[in-house]
Amino acid sequence: MKKIIQVLQSIAPLSEKDCDCVLEILTTTHLEKGQHWTERGKKNDRVGFLEDGYLRKYYQNDGNEVTDFFYFENDFCADLPSIIGNSLPHASIMAMQNTTLTTFSYHDFNELCKTSHSLEHLNRLIVEITFLRFYKRSVSFVMQTPKERYDDLVITSPKTIQMATQYHIASYLGIGPQHLSRLRAEK
Repeated sequence: MKKIIQVLQSIAPLSEKDCDCVLEILTTTHLEKGQHWTERGKKNDRVGFLEDGYLRKYYQNDGNEVTDFFYFENDFCADLPSIIGNSLPHASIMAMQNTTLTTFSYHDFNELCKTSHSLEHLNRLIVEITFLRFYKRSVSFVMQTPKERYDDLVITSPKTIQMATQYHIASYLGIGPQHLSRLRAEK
């Protein structure tokens, strides 16, 4: 659990007291390959920090899985829209290999934020980072070609290229597997 504290402190400095408070609300969760961290239609107010392994976020659309995101070591993952909006998630997040998460309740963390300006600041920064990540993804579908999205993925997330299946990468890019094969062949 020291790893999560190191990552949190790399985002914003925390006092020893703040770190101790955070440590008190943490638990460890192990997922087997194929096990869900969150499931569409099932409430989950927990935030996960990946110690090791990898997760894939996806939606069901007309019986097909549409990949929305990949989470790797040192990433935070949660279905924030459903947590913040107090609604059921539309997406599922599945372990693509055996995965260990350090988890905490979003609501417990918010209670800690009420007692510490540093934790409140940290929380705001994490939400901003998460917003920007998904905003950039949305803009990429408006402003970039599939090739440009693929080229960006190669640069910004080589782990995705190394670990994810061609089918999941293609789905994430909004293209078919054959189109992805052609893009890879052009390199």
